Amino acid sequence: MSKTVVRFENVSKKYALDHIGFRGMRNYLPKILCRIIGAPNQLSNQDDGFYALKNINFEVKQGEALGIVGPNGAGKSTILKLLAHTIEPASGKIITEGKISALIELGTGFHPELTGRENIYLYGSIMGLKRKEIYKKFDSIVAFAELEKFIDTPIKHYSSGMYARLGFAVAIHVEPDILLIDEVLAVGDMNFRKKCYERLHEILSRERTTIIFVSHDIYRVQALCKKTLFLDKGCIRKIGPTPEVISYYYNEMNKAMILKEPKLQEKRWGTGEVRITDVHLSDSAGKSTDTFETGSNVVITMNYYAAKKINNPDFRFIIQTSDGIVIICASSSNTGSVVDFIEGKGVTKCLFESIPLLQNAYMITVCISSLDGQIDYDTWINAVQFIVTLSHNKQKDYLPANDAGLIRYPAKIIYSCM
Repeated sequence: MSKTVVRFENVSKKYALDHIGFRGMRNYLPKILCRIIGAPNQLSNQDDGFYALKNINFEVKQGEALGIVGPNGAGKSTILKLLAHTIEPASGKIITEGKISALIELGTGFHPELTGRENIYLYGSIMGLKRKEIYKKFDSIVAFAELEKFIDTPIKHYSSGMYARLGFAVAIHVEPDILLIDEVLAVGDMNFRKKCYERLHEILSRERTTIIFVSHDIYRVQALCKKTLFLDKGCIRKIGPTPEVISYYYNEMNKAMILKEPKLQEKRWGTGEVRITDVHLSDSAGKSTDTFETGSNVVITMNYYAAKKINNPDFRFIIQTSDGIVIICASSSNTGSVVDFIEGKGVTKCLFESIPLLQNAYMITVCISSLDGQIDYDTWINAVQFIVTLSHNKQKDYLPANDAGLIRYPAKIIYSCM
């Protein structure tokens, strides 16, 4: 059984608001005046700090990849900084075992006046490598970063992408026991990001290096991490298998958006000649629900009102991820269900049989337009949302919790022994 290499025990991190911005003097002035005149300071008993993290408990095994997700300000980067020992906790205990390499901010551990070559040796030395070890790895680092032409240029002249490439190349080549990664890879180009994630998968396959990965890119978290932590307002909301946590995270964030912005479901446009009046979901038996198992049937019902006769309308039903990526688009035109005309009240249903979506939260956008798509009569963005859960009915085709991707498509794998 793998040993634990990272453990947080009731860890809290508190920041004093007095030290943020220009509020410091404004907050300290009443305290100074009260001390001069000998009056009690009523503000002294007020708690003017805030907790970036509060009573955090979790552990990570050797060779695991832990994803950390959550909204901005949740405390994700604070966890990485605590692990990197750039800040200290206010209370609690952090236990780590082994060498830690951090890729948290662009240029972490680099000196802007030094060249790329000099910074490789500087960062390697900080990580405890001897000069001979850095020399052996040097060519490989430069080649991975694709900076051969600029390696003797001071890095203050590097672009953000060049910073990221050099930082990642050095971080993985020092062969750490624990690798910390924040959103820094988002600045790289598509090909370099692909190469980085391929290397991370290769590292994980050896089961020696532990990765703590903070990202808003949910699909990368799902692809890289089997275990995920959902952090919100400095507290752990859920931790466990990545598909379960991501599904819960999406659901909670969607609820929060709707509560914060009640008109979220009224984001729509169109000429108004046709108005969608209601959209709701049900199973194939007609029971209203917003939770479905992978492989079950989903029925979307759209009620509408056409103020005048509209010839050859096209009804569209679009299933998207919570961040707007279109997965499925079904329309009356591409399903062979062309309607001659509509007028007055009406109902249109869309049946998705044996829906192939894997466990996650999804949104549905509906639209009524002209057949050629030139006129939008009414488009309703994110009209309804639903959750897909994995089927645990043994009579059905069982889906393991670690299935990757967004959809499950039937396939046959044929094996023969030569």
